[in-house]
Amino acid sequence: MSEASWNEAKKKLPIPCVDLIIEKQDGATLYGFRKIAPYKDVWALIGGRMLCGESLEDSASRIAGEYGIGISRLFLVGVFPVRFKTRSDVPVAIAAKSLGDEPRPDGVEFSRIAWLKRRPSKLGANYRRMLDKWQQLSASPETLSNIHLRK
Repeated sequence: MSEASWNEAKKKLPIPCVDLIIEKQDGATLYGFRKIAPYKDVWALIGGRMLCGESLEDSASRIAGEYGIGISRLFLVGVFPVRFKTRSDVPVAIAAKSLGDEPRPDGVEFSRIAWLKRRPSKLGANYRRMLDKWQQLSASPETLSNIHLRK
C-alpha cells in the first residue's frame, strides 16, 4: 500500500492495536521511550497494529517478539479507544508475563526500553488508563480467571 493510501485509510478507519503490559517476576513493567508521534518523547507500553487475520494472542506474541521478548499468561485488560489529530486507534490492552528475555529497542518507535518498578512520570495518558485498569483487575484472582486468554 502506498503511503498516500495508508494516510487516507487512517483518516477514515479506526486502527486496531494491541498494547502490552509486560511484567517480570519481580513486578517490573516494560516501558519504551517513544521517538515518534503520537506520544513522541514520552514513555509508553510496547504495542503495535493488529494485522489482518491475527488473533489477539497472535498479535501480542508477534509484537513482543519484535522486541526480543517471549510472553506467557495473557490477560485481556480492556479496550481503550483514543483519537489523535490524524487518526483514531482502538487499542486492546493485554497483560502478560515475561519469559525472562532481555528486550531490545527497535530504534524506530523507541529510543530506549526499560524495566521499571514505578510508572514513569512522563507516561502517555491512555497508557495510564490501561495500567490503572490492570492494577484493579489483577487484585482479584477470580477476575483473573475470567480474563485469561492463554496459559
